[in-house]
Amino acid sequence: MRAIVQDRYGGADTLRVGEVPVPVPDETSVLIKVRAASINALDYRVMRGKPAIGRILFGFGLTRPKRKVRGVDVAGVVESAPPSVTQYKPGDEVFGLGSGSFAEYVAGDVKELCLKPPTLTYEQAAALPIAGITALQGLRDKAQLRPGQSILVIGAGGGVGTFTVQIARAMGARVTGVTSSANLDAVRSLGAERVVDYGREEFVGGPEKYDVIVDLLGNRPYRSLRRSLAPGGRIVVIGGRGIGRFVLAGLLRRILRYPVETFIARVRPPDLAELARLTVEGKVRPFIERTYALNQAPEAMRLADTHQARGKLVLTVSSGGPAEGLPPKS
Repeated sequence: MRAIVQDRYGGADTLRVGEVPVPVPDETSVLIKVRAASINALDYRVMRGKPAIGRILFGFGLTRPKRKVRGVDVAGVVESAPPSVTQYKPGDEVFGLGSGSFAEYVAGDVKELCLKPPTLTYEQAAALPIAGITALQGLRDKAQLRPGQSILVIGAGGGVGTFTVQIARAMGARVTGVTSSANLDAVRSLGAERVVDYGREEFVGGPEKYDVIVDLLGNRPYRSLRRSLAPGGRIVVIGGRGIGRFVLAGLLRRILRYPVETFIARVRPPDLAELARLTVEGKVRPFIERTYALNQAPEAMRLADTHQARGKLVLTVSSGGPAEGLPPKS
């Protein structure tokens, strides 16, 4: 089958279209014919092998990528399932996680999949998993956001940011979104009551106080963020360029009792179903800046690696019919 293959760490020029074997699902997985996949920060960080400690802690591969095919988010059709899997059958439309989803086929664990509502396109469904789950769990579980509270979303124009703005609004919060000048209208259209251009206006340390601050950029000191918290408020750190910021957050929380939370999202079927429900009801709209064909994945990853993409970038892998490379059924 065709896939986007990477043999060494580096920029988007290390990605190429190649032929790889069709994956063989284990007893808890199904084979998915990929219709669409989306790009996350995880993908271009693994592509570059950064942070370097991730090569050890997360098993990226010490000197070269352990898994040669990039991509995690997926939406597609179940092609086959082992007898041990009863949740899904061939022909089911699903979305969720599948490691190596920049390919015509991927194996997906049933613990990280959900049925795709028929009203959602494959592209919309593929945009949901990691970014949407991160936003949902950050707001619900870590921030414990409640109706009527005020929230500051720093980095509101990115993949996780666009979901955070919309889910916060769906939860009844008053949202202020911080983004670049190019994204102001887009963030406003997603439901932010107020938008701030971080290039022209300082957004922390002033008189405005927030019940929750979601930091997706990691470019402001924690002391400045804390000064902008209302009494009893919480800081939730979701993004940032460097693992050191997460380590510092943990130290501040334990030693100085800073109200700061960090976490790694876990994709689970109930949360995928909740995202699908919010989307079907029109409360959340995957903000997709652009779609690409599979062979354009290097171009898409190059844009994602600049941190300048608005919302999500999605690969349309197939539109139906048999794809090349799948062995005939016996």
